Amino acid sequence: MFAAIVGSDRDSYYDVFASDNSAIAITPLTDIRTVNIPTTGLGTDPDQSVTKTAGSRRSYALTYQDTTGDRQLHAYEVLADPAYRIDVAVEDPDFYETLRDRLRTGESHYPPSLGKSEYLCTIEDVEVDMTPSAIEKTDKHEVDSVAPISLSEAIPQSGVTYGVEQSPAVMEATPGGRRTTRFDDYVYTQAADNTVRVNDSTDVAPVTVGDRTVIFR
Repeated sequence: MFAAIVGSDRDSYYDVFASDNSAIAITPLTDIRTVNIPTTGLGTDPDQSVTKTAGSRRSYALTYQDTTGDRQLHAYEVLADPAYRIDVAVEDPDFYETLRDRLRTGESHYPPSLGKSEYLCTIEDVEVDMTPSAIEKTDKHEVDSVAPISLSEAIPQSGVTYGVEQSPAVMEATPGGRRTTRFDDYVYTQAADNTVRVNDSTDVAPVTVGDRTVIFR
C-alpha cells in the first residue's frame, strides 16, 4: 500500500521494507468481522484450451479461452468495514519524504487498497514526524496493536477472544518476481476495545505512540 502511494515500481521496494531498516505497527480501530463472498470463474492458465477465429480475408485472428467448460466456485473470506491506525517508520530518506508529502496532501500515485485492487481504502487523520517513547518494563503489557508473537506467548484474558494469522513478513526480489524470506505470526483481539496482553519476557519491545501502546515489527 505504501509503495502504491509513493509510486514505486513493482518488486523495487523490498529493500526499503527490509527487517533492519523499517518498522510497522497496525492497530485495529473496529471489531474484526469477516464475511464469505462466493464467486464463480474460469482459470487464466495460458495452457488451457483456446479457440481461434479467423477474420475476413485472413486479415486477423482472435484467440480466446474456451468457456464451455465447468465453472469453479471459490469462497473468499474478507473483512467487513475494517479500519486501522498504521504507524510506519522507514530509513530510506527519499521514500520517507515522498510518502510523508503524499500523505499530507492526500495524493497517491496508485489507488491504495487493502489486499486486492477491488478493496480501495481511504486515508485520513495523518500525523507525521512522531517519535515513539520507550515504556518501563513490567511483568506484562497491554498492547493496543496487533502483536507479532505466537499465540502461546499471549496471556489469556477472561472474556477476550484472540485470533492469530500467519503472514509474509519479509520479501526479497528474485528474477521475474519475489519470494518470502520470513513468515511471522500476528495475534490480535476480535474486539477493538480489547488489548493483547503480552509478557515482558517475549522478544518484543512495546512502545507508546501518542496514547497508544504498540509493537513495531
